[in-house]
Amino acid sequence: MASLGAETSVSCTLAAAAGLLSHWLYFIRGPRSMDALKIAIFYILALALLLLKTTTSLGLYRGVILYAELSGSYFLALFASIGAYRLLFHPLRRFPGPLLTRASKVYLMWQNRNWRLHQRYLEMHAEYGDFVRVGPNDMSIVNLDAFSKIHGPQAKSTKHNTGFYDELVTNGELNLDSLWHNEEHRDRRKVWDQALGSKALEKYEEETRAVLRTFLSRLDDLQGTPVNTTLYAKLIPFDNMGRVGYGRDFGTIRDGREDRMLDLIEFTFKLAARLGQTPWPLVLLARLPRTGMAKEFEDLGNRLVDERIAVDSDERHDMLKYFLDDHRSEKPKSFRSINVLYSDSKAILIGATDTISCALGHAFFYLARDANLRRRLYEEIAAAHGATLPGEFAVVDLNGLGLLEAVINETLRIQTPAAINGPRISPPEGVVVDGTHIPGGVTLFTPLHCYHRSPKYWKYPDEFIPERWTTRPDLILDRRAFVPFHYGRFDCVGRRLALNVLRLTIAYTLWHYDFRFAPGEDGKRFEEEAKFQLIVKPANLHCVFTKRPETEI
Repeated sequence: MASLGAETSVSCTLAAAAGLLSHWLYFIRGPRSMDALKIAIFYILALALLLLKTTTSLGLYRGVILYAELSGSYFLALFASIGAYRLLFHPLRRFPGPLLTRASKVYLMWQNRNWRLHQRYLEMHAEYGDFVRVGPNDMSIVNLDAFSKIHGPQAKSTKHNTGFYDELVTNGELNLDSLWHNEEHRDRRKVWDQALGSKALEKYEEETRAVLRTFLSRLDDLQGTPVNTTLYAKLIPFDNMGRVGYGRDFGTIRDGREDRMLDLIEFTFKLAARLGQTPWPLVLLARLPRTGMAKEFEDLGNRLVDERIAVDSDERHDMLKYFLDDHRSEKPKSFRSINVLYSDSKAILIGATDTISCALGHAFFYLARDANLRRRLYEEIAAAHGATLPGEFAVVDLNGLGLLEAVINETLRIQTPAAINGPRISPPEGVVVDGTHIPGGVTLFTPLHCYHRSPKYWKYPDEFIPERWTTRPDLILDRRAFVPFHYGRFDCVGRRLALNVLRLTIAYTLWHYDFRFAPGEDGKRFEEEAKFQLIVKPANLHCVFTKRPETEI
């Protein structure tokens, strides 16, 4: 027995040594998120073989005990070495941040358990400053120099191997937002820029009016009763996306309820938000066959493309028309296969709905609580009504309205939809931001919510003050900190479409209706219960809409 105990002790020592070597020779050499599936398969096979070896040699009982001792020794040494390295020897050890974030990404997953991670980032930067270590190999930076150094045209930081974007693969193709290769992204972006260019936007404008007519008709039916404005802030861009993206009417406004498609979009956001700070599970899921709602969402994007192709004609003017034109050309710029269309179909579903929904939902909130603001804005839009189109609003007439732009800008500032934008990996030589050197191979975040709420750049940053964009420019300390649609070559391609939808929706709604909080609604839950699910999701807000007379001016 003594001999067996000694042999076990030696075996456990060797297992622990193997754990240390696994860290020193492999895991220490940069992020391994992209190898998640290979690592999982290796350990499953290795542990299975170890269990088989011990049980066949010693019998079931003793074999299982030895298996537990050996595997426990290995993983205890491995994780102890990883923890010690991250806390004491990692290149980011000199940067401040919560102690637990230095040891593991699980801490931030826990912090987002109530979907308030964007607020936690704000708190961390308030406590630790511009540069905060938010993970073992992760940095969050709130410094204006970071935009050009990390996201600018000459920046060498990349989306590649972050793990965050790698879930967005359809049949081997990345969508526009997840493309990391500069040339590929440039070519794909050219087609998207056509699909969202000035000529295309003019055609889409009438589609947006059609959506808003349905919305106003729905308000006629609901007049005088509490209306969940957050719901309709979601349905308006969703139905608009159906018309603009695929040339079809989803009809959710008419029905007054969410569609299954919206459930699938929300599931995708929730999954990525819950796991996004720890990307290896996303990579692992992306490498496995799709199941459940993930499979249903992928099938949805594919089906919408197939159905659009089946009814194709020269009269159709939607985003898919531009994608199909490139796909069918002799020398496609980017849409070389149907799988690229399928992949970017998911980008349309996601990008053209939730970001606008967030901004519109918050705009309804800020207008509903301030009767004086509604009155002033109503008086301003009156001059634009019918200026180009009799009895209608046109974007060309709304563009120059100072207060309308101020309301939209201030809403986007104080409630940034993409509160924590996607990460980048610093180049091998590292990157210098405002004199501070960030080592190579580090995952970098530039959380827009923190830029838009920082007292370094805004006076009274937590207050909704539209006048800072008009008569009170002194309230803006540095205009460069306002980047609601991101910065650089990967900025939001749908920026102009989003602004057009916001302008038209606010103008049409306010022209036809006055609205205020419903009885019993004070807006507190709306402000306190917004959820960070990659995009900030507003809580429910109930308002009462009162139809205006034909004219009040």
